[in-house]
Amino acid sequence: MITVSRAKLRLLSISIGLLFTAAIYYTMHNNPRWDWSAPGVGRLPQAIVHSFLHEAYDLGRGGAAARDYFAADARDNAPGAQDRRDGSPMPHKIRSIIAQGMTVAVLHRIEPVRGEAQLDVIDIFHLKDGRIARRERYLTWFDK
Repeated sequence: MITVSRAKLRLLSISIGLLFTAAIYYTMHNNPRWDWSAPGVGRLPQAIVHSFLHEAYDLGRGGAAARDYFAADARDNAPGAQDRRDGSPMPHKIRSIIAQGMTVAVLHRIEPVRGEAQLDVIDIFHLKDGRIARRERYLTWFDK
């Protein structure tokens, strides 16, 4: 039978705690898995998508917004969309924004602009690390 004093057990538990604390410190400061330069750091997914829509549509800076808000390896089933290019502001009407977790769905009408016809679309944005990782665009039709 092995006998260990309480003082030695206390010293051992303190040493293990310090070791775990040092490992967590090292991992967080030398191998971060997040991007501090992302525009959405510290913001809710719905706010990130709303900021992207504001910059791309209301300000007409779609190219800059795509570079800022979309991840480098983002997938988009509408890469040639008007909201991915710079130009004049694009009037649009958001009918609804629905968010659940890291997924945001936007139902909106894009008015005719830049030689394109009016579009009613459902955009589903999937976010990761403060950026848009994937967008799925579905054309639809709304009454009025």
